[in-house]
Amino acid sequence: METSTVSTEDLKEIIYHKNLKVGTYWILFSSCILQVLNAYYLFLGFNLLTPLGIACNTIHTAFLIISAICIKFAFKSKRASHHSWIISASCIGLFWAISTVNTVYFWNQPEPASRGIVIGAFSLVIGWYARPALLLTAFPTMLAAYIYLIVGFSDKTHLGLLLSILKFPALMLASLYTLRYWLSFCMEKFVENEILTEKLEAMVRIDELTKIANRKGYNEALEQALEVAQRFGKPLTLLLIDVDYFKQYNDHLGHQAGDRCIKAIAKVLSNHARRAIDTAARIGGEEFALILPSCDQYQATTIADKIQETLANQMIYHPASPISPNVTISIGISEYVPNDTSGTLYNKADMALYEAKHHGRNCFVVATDIQNNSQSLDAV
Repeated sequence: METSTVSTEDLKEIIYHKNLKVGTYWILFSSCILQVLNAYYLFLGFNLLTPLGIACNTIHTAFLIISAICIKFAFKSKRASHHSWIISASCIGLFWAISTVNTVYFWNQPEPASRGIVIGAFSLVIGWYARPALLLTAFPTMLAAYIYLIVGFSDKTHLGLLLSILKFPALMLASLYTLRYWLSFCMEKFVENEILTEKLEAMVRIDELTKIANRKGYNEALEQALEVAQRFGKPLTLLLIDVDYFKQYNDHLGHQAGDRCIKAIAKVLSNHARRAIDTAARIGGEEFALILPSCDQYQATTIADKIQETLANQMIYHPASPISPNVTISIGISEYVPNDTSGTLYNKADMALYEAKHHGRNCFVVATDIQNNSQSLDAV
């Protein structure tokens, strides 16, 4: 029975990319707010703007546009290691650095400019805390702009300047450590919950005694196999298996022996469901099913014969069977035909199983053989 599982590393990668995408949108949003403020200042003092000012504003706007284009390519690549990420981080860093320096040069606002670069750095930490490589790419230019603003436009003492300069990387590192610790904690809890949910879902579809599919797992596997058969015109065969005289076996040897017998038969069936698309299931007390996609009834009869031969070789003693000293099984086989549903396919296999029991048990019967016989009798 094929089950879809997601590994721990896959789950971490999914969380990683979601964080990266949402964080990048936040960085673009905060950068656009800064650009709107720049445009507002330009509008207020447009008559004072020099050609150099126009050039500088055009340059940092261009960096923002280039960054947005690179981010678009990075999202399309769906790879966190794509070179567009590094280019976009470089452009974002240059955008914030040039924008804040422009604020001092042309509008004589050193205090808001230094605060703006700190806000920009926090914005990058919040958005890219899961990608230190991007932060290391963007921060050097921003740090250089911050040092320039502190040293060039401040009347503090040397000690005050040093503390102001160190404050920037210290705050960034503390914020980065906190956010990464939080991400690691949340990721571990999320992965634990996903794995636990996956295990619980798998347990719902597995028979507790035999460890093969139960009725629910059988129903889901049969519906999936039918969908493939209908869509692609592939063959599909269903085997229903019933343990002969199992009630008498239980009455003579007890329920513990009965459980061991059921487990042994389930193992035989599981060994013959060798492909990932095959499903062995326990659908009742002593009733089993074997779903064989891409397998016609002629191949299925060979498998049924091998199953009975394997079980016979195990020689599980049956003291109350009137047909054999050992445990035997009867098998009904039905092949999918167009317009069959899971119900009709099951009914045909069940009818074939009934015929197998009617013919003395310890054998298999194909549903089409019953239909052919009935048509021959009608013709007579």
